[in-house]
Amino acid sequence: MVMKVQNKRWQEVEKGHLQLERLSQHYTAYNRSEGKSQRTVEGYSSVIAYLCKYLKQNGGSTKLADIDILVIRDFVLHLQDKARWDNHPSMSTHGGKLEASTINNYVRALRAFFSWLHREGYTPEHILANLKPPKVPQKLVKVLTNDEIAQILKCIDSDYASGCRDIAMIIVMLDTGLRLSELTNLRLDDSHIDEGYLKVMGKGSKERIVPIGGLAQKVLQRYVFHFRPEPIRNDDNNLFLSLDGYPISNEAVRLILKRIGKKTGIRRFHPHLCRHTFATNYLINGGDVFSLQQILGHTSLEMVRRYVTLASAQVRVQHRKFSPMDRMNLGRVRLGKATRNGRSNGRGLAKEYNSMNNESQPLIQNMTINKLRCRNLN
Repeated sequence: MVMKVQNKRWQEVEKGHLQLERLSQHYTAYNRSEGKSQRTVEGYSSVIAYLCKYLKQNGGSTKLADIDILVIRDFVLHLQDKARWDNHPSMSTHGGKLEASTINNYVRALRAFFSWLHREGYTPEHILANLKPPKVPQKLVKVLTNDEIAQILKCIDSDYASGCRDIAMIIVMLDTGLRLSELTNLRLDDSHIDEGYLKVMGKGSKERIVPIGGLAQKVLQRYVFHFRPEPIRNDDNNLFLSLDGYPISNEAVRLILKRIGKKTGIRRFHPHLCRHTFATNYLINGGDVFSLQQILGHTSLEMVRRYVTLASAQVRVQHRKFSPMDRMNLGRVRLGKATRNGRSNGRGLAKEYNSMNNESQPLIQNMTINKLRCRNLN
């Protein structure tokens, strides 16, 4: 008896038995074909792998048909109770629980995965369409002050090759706001030091031009001309190298900044803080948000708005230090008695203000009298 072979359409193929691990491999191939960065691809894969590990440890199934929004909600609750460095070989678990931003990234990665499953026809609907990422508290970042920057640069000995390189990296980050990966992947051929700009490959393989200032030019020229070692491999054209000629890694830069932070007592010093500090100072010094957006490589103004808030907070701090009225040494100034309706007595306030003018501000008083005379003449 000859069996009839069925020529099924994709919509008729049973997909519920497919395992998430297998689908994750397909999703990884898709992301690579779309040109996503290696870090992004690995991030998605690690989140799906951890979800599968969680399901197996708790007796759950990793079959696509057995996954719904309730399963993912339980996984999110597990993340919220998870220790920060749980199962890490070298880090202590006493660092508290996972940050809300970390959990937010997990949820976004899973939403992207299940959205892809729906678009590809693996599921009839987007399973996680109604799953909202947890809110992330918007905390103001304490950027580096000018005194702290001077303290950081002062503690590095630029007469040594490592010190000259470290100062160059820090000044470039503070002067351009480059991401850590952009700094370590910066190529010598793309560093137009004499012309005053860098050609940077950012997120999503998007290239942009980033200008540098005069100080950054000087420290880069000194490093390149006098201290940059010859690369071990001919194809290594990275600007910043280790002392033995290999491209410096992200982890190496983190350790360098961590050591400097420990030495200076500025323990919050890390690569991304340099980016925040640059953006804040750029706005305070008169830069506009649109040019800042281009320099930082953001596709929208959403992230730039956070730096506007940071700059505003920094201006308030500076105003408190240099408030004109606070620095007049006027002593205690009475604002008048409060009336029944809660408003201050205008006559008492005017009398007190005039008394203050008579004692410490004769010039202002004369100007006021002249104005009144002009009004009467008119």
